[in-house]
Amino acid sequence: MPKSRTRIVVGVVAILLGLTACHSEPTPSPQSQTPPARPANWPQNLDDFRFRWSADPGFSLDTGWAVPLRAYVESMQVINYTRNRDAGYPGLKRATPEPPEKFSSEWQKLPLAQRDLRGSVGRLDAGNPDHRFVGNEDLRVLKAEPIPSGFRAFVCDATFGVYGGSTGSQLIPWGFESAKQGFNTDFTNMAVWRIEFSDKDPRAGAPPLPSPQSAQQGPLPAPRDDVFGPWFVTGASLVSGWSDSDFPGLQNGTPEYDQRLHEAQAAEEGMRQQCLAQYPLNVEQRKALATTVIDAPPAVKPALPGWPE
Repeated sequence: MPKSRTRIVVGVVAILLGLTACHSEPTPSPQSQTPPARPANWPQNLDDFRFRWSADPGFSLDTGWAVPLRAYVESMQVINYTRNRDAGYPGLKRATPEPPEKFSSEWQKLPLAQRDLRGSVGRLDAGNPDHRFVGNEDLRVLKAEPIPSGFRAFVCDATFGVYGGSTGSQLIPWGFESAKQGFNTDFTNMAVWRIEFSDKDPRAGAPPLPSPQSAQQGPLPAPRDDVFGPWFVTGASLVSGWSDSDFPGLQNGTPEYDQRLHEAQAAEEGMRQQCLAQYPLNVEQRKALATTVIDAPPAVKPALPGWPE
């Protein structure tokens, strides 16, 4: 074949190849995965945070008294961590009294255990501007007992595995600043709550709701619906904050008032020791967690028992 013809054939083939390439179907890009939907009623700043409950054998965590108890305690902590009074679970405002304005004369006249039944927004943390918290908060029903108006529960609240996000990449243990100032880490990281419920809503015309019919456990960190049922919160505070409720009418600063306060503080410390005795870590391990800044989020265990889908 003459060279000129060879050049023509090669040129035609190149053009055809080029046209074929121009009209070939593009390689399909991999399908983008749809991000999972955010769990209902769970704030974004707690994406890597979960509550885990335990109790003595025989006390059900997914039925009965435990359901409104869990919903209330978790709501209070979520409100504290988010600094958002509306972050509580569905039904919280129905199951609690309308609070007077904070620090008003009416508010100051109330016993300590009745002042902040819809939660406190916590202190401002300049080092954690997004209020990000990660880890697991371990809650244990220490005791639950009937009272004439309903029931009373004492709850161990361990925050040894809770970390707050800082302005940098580090994560600061809950109570870290207190530990730096010399406070006992067990005192800072093991609170003991006393909470009382009544099945008689004091508000006129408020018909009681039934308790959830199904077991309240599952993969979700928060309930989708109102799970408080007929229960109404009548008091909630650390155990040491109940002395003026148990002994009303005592004048602040009098010897009897101080005596009752010291008794309540001693009762709280005794319960704290019971909580610590049942906690899976020893004193050295607890102190290490409470005083060690970490650079990456800890392994977060799923909510226990969690809430149903």
